[in-house]
Amino acid sequence: MDTVLKEQLVFAVQKTLRIKERKPFSELRCLNLFAEILTVDCELKPTFLFDYSPARAEQIQKYVQELQKTGLLSRDLHILSIEDNTLIVNLNKTIKHLERTLQENGLPIIDVSSNWDNPRRAEACVTEQVKVQLELILKHLKSQVVQRGKRESGTVSESAIFSSEWNLCTLFGFLLGFPVSYWFDFKKSFENCLSMAELRVFSVSAFCPRISKNLKHQMYSFSVPEILYLDFQNTIERWNRDLMFDFNMQSSFSEFSISINIAREPAIIL
Repeated sequence: MDTVLKEQLVFAVQKTLRIKERKPFSELRCLNLFAEILTVDCELKPTFLFDYSPARAEQIQKYVQELQKTGLLSRDLHILSIEDNTLIVNLNKTIKHLERTLQENGLPIIDVSSNWDNPRRAEACVTEQVKVQLELILKHLKSQVVQRGKRESGTVSESAIFSSEWNLCTLFGFLLGFPVSYWFDFKKSFENCLSMAELRVFSVSAFCPRISKNLKHQMYSFSVPEILYLDFQNTIERWNRDLMFDFNMQSSFSEFSISINIAREPAIIL
């Protein structure tokens, strides 16, 4: 990436995402943030959950609009607010992803409620509840496609949706494109039973020459309890094949790699 484009990316952040009394983003942080957006733009991920700063949804919307002015993005992205969280969404990719997920026989959900000694497959009543919630989000996103057709090309659309009945940890797992998602009964406790559980951790990375020849960007990181890995092995392997197919369809990232590690942590925050 040449110096002018780097300056454009840094300027886009400084212009739209600055928070008073907070340190400005470093150049590296600006470039990493752009890489996150680029993975959504080139359909390697359906959405990106913005967690770089407490910026408001309208600030993030303006930031993406600034990125579009650089000509580095090829698609009109959407800003989706869910309670106090903001996701940057590739509408077409996310809709296809949710439609395919909902067509599967049973959603790949792991129940990690604190009342269990070990994580387990979620019961049918849980998966059906989550399915209904995903269907509502899918319907909302489809309505945004219709609305987008009425807007001027190049604009960044935005919308909001939320229900207090939703377990956002679970829904974000699906919206972010993970092959499996965790669930816990948050009405009883926000704790979980993953403390010191043996987890198989998957990390997916690639280089992005458009940003830097030497900077490796982590696109995905998720875990599955080792005790349940065989139950979800086919789902994860299919997810990996689909991701490789998508990777081969784009040219922004190169040298795809996936690493697998076994970890135990005294506390896991979901």
